[in-house]
Amino acid sequence: MTKNNLKNIVKDQAELVELKDLFLDPENPRLPSNVGRSQQEMLNYLAKYTSIEDLMNAIAENDYFAGEPLIAFKKDGKHFVVEGNRRLTALKLITDPHIISSPGNRILEISQNARHKPNIIPVITVSSREAAIPYLGYRHITGVKQWEPLAKARYIRSVLSTVNQELPINDRLKEVANIVGNRRDHIRRNLEALTVYEVIERNDFFGIESLNETNIKFAVLSTALSDERFGEFIGLESGSESAITEPDSLDRSRVKELTEWIYKKDKDGKSRLGESRNLKYLGAVISNNKAIEAFRRGTTLASAYRMTQFAGEDFLTYLYEAENLIMEATSLVATVDYTDDGFEAIRRINKNVKLIANTLKSKKMDEDDEF
Repeated sequence: MTKNNLKNIVKDQAELVELKDLFLDPENPRLPSNVGRSQQEMLNYLAKYTSIEDLMNAIAENDYFAGEPLIAFKKDGKHFVVEGNRRLTALKLITDPHIISSPGNRILEISQNARHKPNIIPVITVSSREAAIPYLGYRHITGVKQWEPLAKARYIRSVLSTVNQELPINDRLKEVANIVGNRRDHIRRNLEALTVYEVIERNDFFGIESLNETNIKFAVLSTALSDERFGEFIGLESGSESAITEPDSLDRSRVKELTEWIYKKDKDGKSRLGESRNLKYLGAVISNNKAIEAFRRGTTLASAYRMTQFAGEDFLTYLYEAENLIMEATSLVATVDYTDDGFEAIRRINKNVKLIANTLKSKKMDEDDEF
């Protein structure tokens, strides 16, 4: 769909539709997969888990803002809302809080005291769900109201299903990237992460306590897969169609290991990975046989990383960085006054330099002796 089509959606004239004729979208990518798709079940979820009271209160006090019409498509005489499901839920609860199973006290209070109970709602009606896709991508994938990462990935999957399935996978991804306004490599990474996530979900999150669809940090999984070593570890053939369409092609046992290392918390609330910035260290460990075996036996990530060749590369990088900083300090020393703090810092630096030099010298002598 072209940019002109997108502009037409945004600028199209809204019609006024009765609230009773508006329905939630069963294919809303933000809804967890374990939530039923009946109107009742979706309303119950949105009312309980999406902080709906604040939105209800804003509408009840100020009326519905006509400048943000809902976007819907018609099917079987009904308007299904593809953009604005929270707003629609808030509107319905203001009118009748008992449409959900157990309305809370605040929901009841807002409805009872509402100054405004909008019953005629501005709606832009598009020809189909697919017709709204470019706008949703513009707004929620790259725009100012971005969805959470898992919802983005599900939305991208739904867009992929609408393009010509006869095209090679890379061409389809390119077309999806053009539709949602994102880079093709980001599109692929999201879809690959979703494939891995589906293995995790199908296996009930591998029994990890408190880990579920609503609190899993999907972005960490996506970031990990930007490093090809993680894909290789779990059997994900990056670049192939199976990597984004066939969860069963992955190595389940290794997906389980990776999931536990990233998400399973110990009694102190820490995972084996720790912070997400440690993914580079875990990537090095899983690509080194000696390091990964040690890590599997319980060695810390830091200790296992020292067994890889990358630790030596880091060591040299730190030395070069330290050398550059010392050279900077040398260029300034003639212009600064003596301070005890500065002199003590020099003593500590000198001590550590000697320690490093003596340790390296000892290792060199050991190598010479072996020869």
